[in-house]
Parts: sequence; structure tokens; C-alpha cells
Amino acid sequence: MSIIGGQIKKYRVSKDITQEQLGQMIGVTTQAVSKWERGGVPDAESIPLIADALGVSTDMLFGRENTATIVDMIMDEIQSVERTEAMKKVFHYLWAASMAILNEKYIKDSIGIELIDNLRHSQGMGYYSRFCLNEGIMDARLNSDFKYFFFMPEPEKGFCDSLGDPAALAETMSVFSNKDSIKILFFMYTRLNTPLSLSLIASRTEIPAERAEKLMKKMCDINIMKCSQIETENGFIMSYTFYNETVVLPFLFLAKEMREDKIINWGVWFDRNKPLF
Repeated sequence: MSIIGGQIKKYRVSKDITQEQLGQMIGVTTQAVSKWERGGVPDAESIPLIADALGVSTDMLFGRENTATIVDMIMDEIQSVERTEAMKKVFHYLWAASMAILNEKYIKDSIGIELIDNLRHSQGMGYYSRFCLNEGIMDARLNSDFKYFFFMPEPEKGFCDSLGDPAALAETMSVFSNKDSIKILFFMYTRLNTPLSLSLIASRTEIPAERAEKLMKKMCDINIMKCSQIETENGFIMSYTFYNETVVLPFLFLAKEMREDKIINWGVWFDRNKPLF
């Protein structure tokens, strides 16, 4: 048996296609397919047709197996486009992978990539997809003008154990419950991450310097700001830079999501039979 004949048979059998069916797909007789699989070699014009019918590359028909994993292929595809397009592709893959976890046949047909790319922003309406499973949770905003994706497999010891001390969480939440703290965050995020003096922060946010200093200290304590000293002609002054912004920014948007009343739950699955904590 020739290499190509063996490959044709292997891929034909793996796809549960008969010799007759393969012949019909590429316009040859059953006898021709049988001849190839017994050692004959297809003509050059037939090889691409065979590869297409079997869903493989021509290299694979010649025994040059593709050893790349799906992860390798996804990485190669994302790296082949500019960054804006790459971000879009990453969201598509996250969405497709999360839907596959649900393992419902109708989902693939009814909630595809093209559809979620056309969920237009309308009168402040937010389109959200969520699932809560025994194995983990997902939360995604799908509006075409602004998307985000949060995916969390459940830790082996459960969610509660991974959250740590409730008192520490309460201290963090107290910062975000203060409107002046939020004003400071909003101001600092309009600037590049360069050191800012307390006097500038207080002036631009219209918060008294003494109060701003207390708030900045509290934000430093919970690691969303960093404090350092800068030497000037008049001595040392304190300066601040923001920190952990890739955690704080999602936190702010999820907090906004909690308060939204104009939402469409566009794909929600609750299939959990145990408590969250």
C-alpha cells in the first residue's frame, strides 16, 4: 500500500465515509478509490479534491501529519493579525469555548459569533450572557460597542476559601463605596501612570488636601495606589501612582453592571446544584 493510499483509507474510515461516498464526492468511481487504497496513486488533479472531501491538508495525505495543537494554531492565528483585530479574535474564542462547555447542540446554531458581533447598543441597553455551573461561572457583556468577558473555573476548595478574610474584603469594599475615592480614581485614570503630587490630586478633584491624603493612604493600604517620596527644592513631597489597574477597572465595570436595570439576559444558564459558598 502506498503512503497516500493508506492515508486516504485512514481518514475515510475515521469520518465514516464509504469508498462509494468518497468517489461520489470527488467525481470518480468506487473502483478508483479502492485502487488507491490498495496501492495506487491518484492523479495530481484529484489530490486537492480528496483532501477537501476528507477535511485534511494535502500534506496530511502524504503522511506529513500536522503535530500542532489547537493552542498552537490559535496562537499562530492571533499573532498573524494586528492587535485590534487580535483582541476581537480572542473575545470570539472565549465566547465559543464557553458556549462549548454547555454542550447544547442548539447553541452552536443559535448563538454564533456573527450574531454577537451585531448586538447593537440601544437606549443604554446592555446584553449579557452568564452561566453558573457546578464547575465554575462566566459573565460576559456582548454589546458590539463594548464587550468584556469574565470566566472563573471553580477552585478545588471552592470559591469561599479562595476569597480569604471577610474583614479584609470589607476594608477593600469600603474604599469603593466612597464617592471621593472614586473621583480620585477617575482623575488618576485620565493621566498616564506617572507620579502625581497630593496637591495636584486634591486640586483637580476639589477634595480638601487633608481628606485626599487620608483616602490616598487607604488606597495604598489595599494596593490600588503606590506612594513614594520625591525630593524638591523645598524638601520631600509625597507622590502617587495607580496600581493593579487591570483588577480595579474590571471591578468598576462589574459594579456598574450590578446596578443596571436596562439589560437583556441574552443567554443565561443556571445549572448548579450546590451553594456558591
